[in-house]
Amino acid sequence: MMKMRSAVALAMSALLSPLAFADWQIGPGSQVQFVSIKNNTVGEVSHFETLSGSVTDAGDVEVRVVLDSVETNVGIRNERMKTMLFEVGLYPEAVITAQLDAGSIAALSSGGATNVALQIDLHGQSVTKDAQLNVALTEQGVSATTTQPILLTAAEFGLEGGVAALQAVAGLNAISRVIPVTVALQLVPAN
Repeated sequence: MMKMRSAVALAMSALLSPLAFADWQIGPGSQVQFVSIKNNTVGEVSHFETLSGSVTDAGDVEVRVVLDSVETNVGIRNERMKTMLFEVGLYPEAVITAQLDAGSIAALSSGGATNVALQIDLHGQSVTKDAQLNVALTEQGVSATTTQPILLTAAEFGLEGGVAALQAVAGLNAISRVIPVTVALQLVPAN
């Protein structure tokens, strides 16, 4: 009986070890979403359609968000956000980086929750935010999602002027300067 348990444990670790020591890339279905609130009463969910990035077996994380791919479900608002807020001609992408510790790398191989310090580079500014991720194994690889929104402010990234310009051109009384952001990454083995 003991030999059988040892054999099962050895087989399981052989199956899981490629997960623990593999490079991952961001796969289809990954999303970065944000909520904007206008006139203190109307919330709108938007997202970015183009993401890329990787997680290495050493725990180096890099996620690139193409700001030109913002999707608000309103064409003119997409264009205004690209030019007036994000200034995609000068700042084409946001870059999120992190260094995973051993516990976080273990969560990638077996699932569970992990805390991560994210460095967010956006609009020429760099800000560090803490995030808690729920990690689960999927048929395709690994799913990593925030368990609660990450709160970003316009002021942290020098976006106050852009928000004010959007508010004026849309004739709004207010646009919230605090934006909740959620992340859902589908990680697949790198080729």
